[in-house]
Amino acid sequence: MYSLGAIPSALPYNLIQSFFVLFYGTKLGLGSNLTGIMLIVYGIWNAINDPIIGVIMDKRKTRWGRRIPYIVLGTIPLTIGFLLFWMVPWQSDTLIFIHGLIMLFLFDFGFTLAMTGWTALYTEMYEDEKERATVVAIKDLIAFLSSIVGIMIPPMIAAALGWGYAGLILGIFIPITMLLSLLGSEERKEYQIDEPLALFPALKATFTNVPFIIIALTYTLLDYIFGLTMTVLPLFSEFILKIDEGLLGFSVAGVAIGILAAIPFWRWIYAKRGPKFGLLLSIIIFGSTIWLIFLVQDFLGMILMAILPGIGACGMLMTELAISTAIDYDELKTGKRREASYNGIMTLVARLSIVFTGLTLIIIKYTTGFDVEKTYQVPKALAGLKALISYVPVITTALAAMVFAFYPINQSRFNEMQRTLKQLHKERRKKIEE
Repeated sequence: MYSLGAIPSALPYNLIQSFFVLFYGTKLGLGSNLTGIMLIVYGIWNAINDPIIGVIMDKRKTRWGRRIPYIVLGTIPLTIGFLLFWMVPWQSDTLIFIHGLIMLFLFDFGFTLAMTGWTALYTEMYEDEKERATVVAIKDLIAFLSSIVGIMIPPMIAAALGWGYAGLILGIFIPITMLLSLLGSEERKEYQIDEPLALFPALKATFTNVPFIIIALTYTLLDYIFGLTMTVLPLFSEFILKIDEGLLGFSVAGVAIGILAAIPFWRWIYAKRGPKFGLLLSIIIFGSTIWLIFLVQDFLGMILMAILPGIGACGMLMTELAISTAIDYDELKTGKRREASYNGIMTLVARLSIVFTGLTLIIIKYTTGFDVEKTYQVPKALAGLKALISYVPVITTALAAMVFAFYPINQSRFNEMQRTLKQLHKERRKKIEE
């Protein structure tokens, strides 16, 4: 039940990520410049609101807990912002731009409230590495299936009824599944008895946490890869493979096959060898195979070529294990549980990838001439689009692998940390009983 929260976490976000440029840039006619600027402004907004909400959530305790009230509250703007994002009544480029930006802000404010609380519960509720690996596999499977629904189904609905109805039909699942997930959620009282750190000591502890800094940088690069890939695949399918609009969502079918097939394998790898080995291996597999898409000439070829990078992508989705381990490391240093603060900052650094995606689209436009607003693209522009889906991810994954190689917590060190933490948590439970 807890893992059902992966549906509102993945479905709306991936739908926006995959079809934002296609919908606002091509269908509504904003073009590459305005859509790129919108992504950059949206990314800056993320950088402001995410860490603030995380710190507040760790510091403020209500009679209902530190996490669940924010999940309930955040679901409201999350749902409203998502629904209205696809319902654009304006004709003017300026009004369309303002409308889209306001709805992105509203959506992300609710998303941050709800998902920072929901993600924090994962690290609180599950401590053992095998248990964490199992839960990650379950919720990542649900998240991925939700993402596939959010990518494959909307174009078919939009082709028949319009994008407003596509957003409405899928948006109703956000509040239903988010609230259902609370039936499987529980806040542990032993984590709420300590006084929170003051702001500046908290920031100092966070930015001197070496495992966290490394996974945060790695996650930023990986999120950029995913964001760029999900944004470009529909464009690649439309402009190069000439696929009909209703079938654009199936451009990710090969990645989907690879991810679904690899879930048991990566669950086993992470449980047996730990987050450092598992995430590094998955990055290497993805980076060494994603370039094959450059060779694609038809729709079937793209599906087949994307299976291998899909296998790597499956392991790359399981970053929560490395993040949770970094949060455990912080507790040993500070004596506090600060999941929300860390997840807020993780969202901050990861959402920088949105800025990078926006900048990438603008750079590609001015270097190759590719513009989403044009129906005809010159050969140089099409080559730029191919590079976006192949060589840019290769370079970025190579950089991510080099960064994550310095992650200092291996399997034996993790086991040692968990023994110490279990004793610390036992002492906290005694305080509650007294």
